[in-house]
Amino acid sequence: MTDSDNLLTDSQIKTTCPYCGVGCGVSAKVENNQIIAVSGDQQHPANLGKLCVKGAALDKTMGSQGRLLHPSIEGQTVSWETAIETVADRLNTIREEHGPGAIAFYLSGQLLTEDYYVANKLAKGFIGTGHVDTNSRLCMSSAVAGYKRAFGADAVPCNYEDLEQCDLLVLTGSNAAWTHPVLYRRIAAAKEKNPAMKVVVIDPRRTATCDLADLHLAIAPGSDAFVFNGLLRYLKQN
Repeated sequence: MTDSDNLLTDSQIKTTCPYCGVGCGVSAKVENNQIIAVSGDQQHPANLGKLCVKGAALDKTMGSQGRLLHPSIEGQTVSWETAIETVADRLNTIREEHGPGAIAFYLSGQLLTEDYYVANKLAKGFIGTGHVDTNSRLCMSSAVAGYKRAFGADAVPCNYEDLEQCDLLVLTGSNAAWTHPVLYRRIAAAKEKNPAMKVVVIDPRRTATCDLADLHLAIAPGSDAFVFNGLLRYLKQN
């Protein structure tokens, strides 16, 4: 048995919550290679010991209970060979009847680069469809392009401690109260400590995050480019 095996037998280990982009630190209690309890890592700079409902339930979701452990077709357990042949046959049928453009792939943002490569090979190289997209492109590609053009690298030039230092915080199209609740609570605490701090939410919808806003700009969908160009012009002139 190696040292790493001993570590995962009966111990308290530090890890990171895999769900949203806040990157909360987690302290996990492990027994017999199974997480039995979790708590927030008090020393972690991202969450300072706090966890949202998803992070607090990691011990309930990291086991095999309730998971599909074998291939199943219409409720019946089948072999991997049968499952793969069935999927391949049905994809071929769709392609023959409706063309390759009738098939699309939507991939997870948590896949590895090698996984993306194989999925693209299958979709574009074998099936012949160009309809391949990922959550990571829809979610982050515009930010990456903006950082590279503005700063020369895909690096975010800020940190969470800025929340306690700023006088003005602008949230654009972000419902942090739902999507990043630990960070949202940190913003709320900073605002409570510093009443002079102003929060502006730019979003066509009125979300739960607007409860914290001093100003909610409910702009028309698609008009955000006009808002930002106007702000840039104002900053340049002043």
